Amino acid sequence: MANKLWLSMAFVALCAMPVAAQNNAPNARTVLQAADAAMGVSKVNSLQYSATGYVTALGQNYSAALDETWPRFELKSFVRTIDYGSNSMREDQVRVQGAWSATRGGGQRPIIGERKQMQLVSGNYAWNVNDQNQPNPQVGQAELRQLELIMTPHGFIKAAMAAPDAKAMVYAESSRSTKKVTVVQFKALGKYPTNGWINDQNMVTKVQTWLPNPILGDMFVETRVQGGYKDYNGVKFPVGFHQSIGNPPHPSYDIQISDVKVNVPGAALQVPDMVRQATAQPNRVATRQMAPGVWLLGGPYNSMAVEFRDYAVIVEGPMDQERGEAVIAETRRLIPNKPIRFVVNTHHHFDHSGGLRPFGAEDIVVVTHESNFNYYEGIVFDLRPRMIQPDRLSIAPRQVHYVLVKDSYKISDGNQEMDIFHADQLEHAEDMLIVNFPKLKIVYEADLWNPAPAGAPQPPISAQNMNFVYNMERLGIQADTVVSTHTGVHPMSDFLKFVGRPQIVARGGGLNAALNQ
Repeated sequence: MANKLWLSMAFVALCAMPVAAQNNAPNARTVLQAADAAMGVSKVNSLQYSATGYVTALGQNYSAALDETWPRFELKSFVRTIDYGSNSMREDQVRVQGAWSATRGGGQRPIIGERKQMQLVSGNYAWNVNDQNQPNPQVGQAELRQLELIMTPHGFIKAAMAAPDAKAMVYAESSRSTKKVTVVQFKALGKYPTNGWINDQNMVTKVQTWLPNPILGDMFVETRVQGGYKDYNGVKFPVGFHQSIGNPPHPSYDIQISDVKVNVPGAALQVPDMVRQATAQPNRVATRQMAPGVWLLGGPYNSMAVEFRDYAVIVEGPMDQERGEAVIAETRRLIPNKPIRFVVNTHHHFDHSGGLRPFGAEDIVVVTHESNFNYYEGIVFDLRPRMIQPDRLSIAPRQVHYVLVKDSYKISDGNQEMDIFHADQLEHAEDMLIVNFPKLKIVYEADLWNPAPAGAPQPPISAQNMNFVYNMERLGIQADTVVSTHTGVHPMSDFLKFVGRPQIVARGGGLNAALNQ
C-alpha cells in the first residue's frame, strides 16, 4: 500500500507543480538551451548507438510476488538508429540466453541459439521485420515507440524545446546532497507526462514518463543515464542506460554503450506501402461450439465460454481491456439471460491477466491461484485512478472478489463439470492452473504446449511440454482434445505424438488416486 501511495503522490506532484516551485521556477527554454549547448544537441540530426547488456520480459516473472523480477536475456548486440527530424527509429536486437535462468519464468524461454528482433517506427507508423525480411505492421504501437525515442537524452531536449507546455522546476538532488537538479516537464505527444532531470552540468541524467498498461495502469517508466557522458567530436552521449518500469520498479533493460556515430547517412526510414495501408482490426471473437454448452472464443488469444444451469463461466481473460470486454459480450450473446459468475485465470503473466479488469468491474468472481492474491488485490485490481487511459474499474471503483485455488477447485451443476487444478513443479509460472472437462474429455492449458502451424517446423520439446504430461498423469486427466490459449484447438493425439508418448497413464497417489477413479 505504501508503494502504491508513493506512486500516486509522485504522479500528482509531477503533473501539478507545487506553488512554491512555480514561483521560483527557472525559465524552461533557458534551461533547455544550456543543455543543448552542453550536450551538443543541435549538432545531432541523427545518431546510431551500439551496446551490449541485458533485456527483460515484461510481466513474465515466475511468481506474482512483488519482489520477483522479470526474467532476463543477454543482449549479444543492441543497435538503435535514430533520425530526429522524421521521428524515426530502428532498433535491432540479438538476444541469447546467456547466464540467466533458462527455464524460470515466461518470455519464450529458453532461447536456443540466437533470437533476432527488429522494431521500427517512423512518425505515425510502426512495424517489425521478421526473419524473412518481411514487414509486419504494428498498428497502434507508433506512439509508444516514439516515446522511447523521446526518452533518449537528445530526443528529450529536442522534444521539450518544441513543446509549448514545457515547464521547469528546481529540486535538491537528494536528501543527502546540496546540489540542485532542474526538472523539465511537458506532455509528450500532447498526452504523456514526461520529465527530464538535468544536473548542474546541464546534462540529462534521467527521463521519466507514464504509459497506459492493462495491468499496471499509469505505468511508470524511467530511463537513467549510467556512467556519465563521453564526448564524440563535440557531442556528449551516455556511457550506458538503465531502464526500469512499474511500481515497485523492475529492470527493463541495462546496456553499456560500445560505439556512437553522429549524423549517420540513411537514418530516416522509408515506410513500406503495406505498413501505410494497414488499419486497426476490430477485436473480433471467432466462436466455435465444441460441445453442448461449451464454446471456443477464438482470436489472437483463445478463451472458453461454458454454460451451467444457472450461470456462465469464462476461462481466461487475456490481453487487455478491449479483449476482456469482447469476450464478455460474446459470452452474453451465446448464453443470454444467465449471469457470468466466474472467470478462470490460468496465471498472472501480463498477456493472460491483462483482460481481467472488465470482469472485476462487473463483479464477476476471479478464480486464480492463491499465491496471486496480494498482487491482484494491490496491483491488478487496485483502486487508483488511471489518468492516461481510464477504464470502467477506475472510473467506478469496486471491490473485486476471488476464489483462491490451492490444489484444486470444482465447478459443477450435476451435469456440466469443470475441474481446475494447480500445475505442480512448473518453472514457467508458479501459479499455473489447468482446466479439465472430464465428461467432455477436453483440457484447457496456457503455455504448456504451443504447436507451430501445420507445415511449419515444430519447436523442440520443452520443459513445459513434459510438465504438461507429468501433471495430466499425476491428476489422471484423460482428454481427447487440447485447447491452447495461444494456438486454439488440437487433438490430444497430436500432442502425444509430439512428446513421443502412446497415452497418458494415471500415476497419482493419495488425493490423486481418488481423482483417478
